[in-house]
Amino acid sequence: MQDRKLVLIAGRNAVLAQELHEMIWPAGFETRMLTGHELGILDIERLRRNLENLSPVLIINTIGYASPDGAEQHRTLIQARSHWSVGDLAEVAGALDIPLLHLSSDQVFAGDKFAAYLETDTPDAISVFGQAQAAGEAEVAAHCRHFAILRTGWLFGAKGHNMLKTMLSLGRRGGRVHVPNDHIAGPTPVRELCGAMRRIGIALINREFENGTTLHFTGAPVATWFEFAAHALRRAAPYQAAPELIPITPNRFGVTGAAARRTELDCSRTRHLLQLEQPDWHRALDDCVEEICLAEQRNVDVSAQYQLDPLPYRPMAPEDRRRGTLPYGVRMDRRQAGR
Repeated sequence: MQDRKLVLIAGRNAVLAQELHEMIWPAGFETRMLTGHELGILDIERLRRNLENLSPVLIINTIGYASPDGAEQHRTLIQARSHWSVGDLAEVAGALDIPLLHLSSDQVFAGDKFAAYLETDTPDAISVFGQAQAAGEAEVAAHCRHFAILRTGWLFGAKGHNMLKTMLSLGRRGGRVHVPNDHIAGPTPVRELCGAMRRIGIALINREFENGTTLHFTGAPVATWFEFAAHALRRAAPYQAAPELIPITPNRFGVTGAAARRTELDCSRTRHLLQLEQPDWHRALDDCVEEICLAEQRNVDVSAQYQLDPLPYRPMAPEDRRRGTLPYGVRMDRRQAGR
C-alpha cells in the first residue's frame, strides 16, 4: 500500500486551528498539527531532526500569525514568533527541499497608499508587529525555493478567539461598545481562507511556483472594524441585546502600534493564477454569527481545546546560533550587539 503524504501544519493558531484540522484534503493525503514547541521551533537542530523524521510533502506555517494587540509591549515575543521562528523553519525546509506555505498579513504595509496593495509592493510596516512579519517573509524568500507567502486581512470565524467573537461578547453586555473606525481592510472568513490555503498547498506540492511566490487573499468588499461590528450585531439581534456602537480612533484610549489606516490587498493575481475568488464576508459573517449564537444558547464552547499555546522564550537556542535576515528597520545584528 502506498504511503500517505503528510501535510504538516506548524502551530496551533487559535483562529485557524480547528478549521485546518477538519479540512478535507484529496485522497492520499493526511494532515498533522504540531505546536511550535512540539516541532522544536527556535532549536534549529531539534527542528531539523523532527522534519527529517516526519518527511512532510508540505509545511503550512501559522506560528508567526498572531494578533497585533500588545505587540509594542512584547517586542521580544513578537520577534520570536513572527521572525526568528519563521527563519529557522524556512532554513530547514529549504535545506530539505520541503515546500513551505507561510501565512502573513496586510500589516506588513504602512497603510498610507490609499489604494489596494499589490504583491510587488515593498513592505513598509510602521508597527513592531508588521515589521516582524515583514522580516519573517524575507526569511522565507531567502531560504526556500518552493514557497508561497500568503497575506490576508482580519480573520473571523465561529471558532477560536477573533474579532467577531469579541464583538458579540461585548454586545451581550449591552450599553455602549466603542469600535475603531479608522482602519480599512478586507475582513476574511477563516473557513474560506483555509480552502484557499489547501488550493495553494496543492499547487506547491505540484511545483507550480518554480521560484516561490507571494499571494493575497481576503474577503470583499473592504470595510472598517466599525462597519464589520455593526453588521455582526445587527445579525445577532434575534439572539441577544443590541448595544449602542460608538465609532472611535484608537488614540482615544492611548493605544500604541494601532493597525494601519488602509491595508486593502489586491487579490487579482491569486484569482488569475488559481481561480480563487474573494469571498463575500457579509454572507460568511451571517453564517458565523448564527453558529456562535446558537452555540452560546446551548452553552457549548466550540473552541476551548484550540487555545493558542504560548511560545516559550527560555528554551530558545543561544543567540550566536540564530539565523536569518534582519528585521526591517534594524541595522545591527543582535548577535553582534554585545561583542
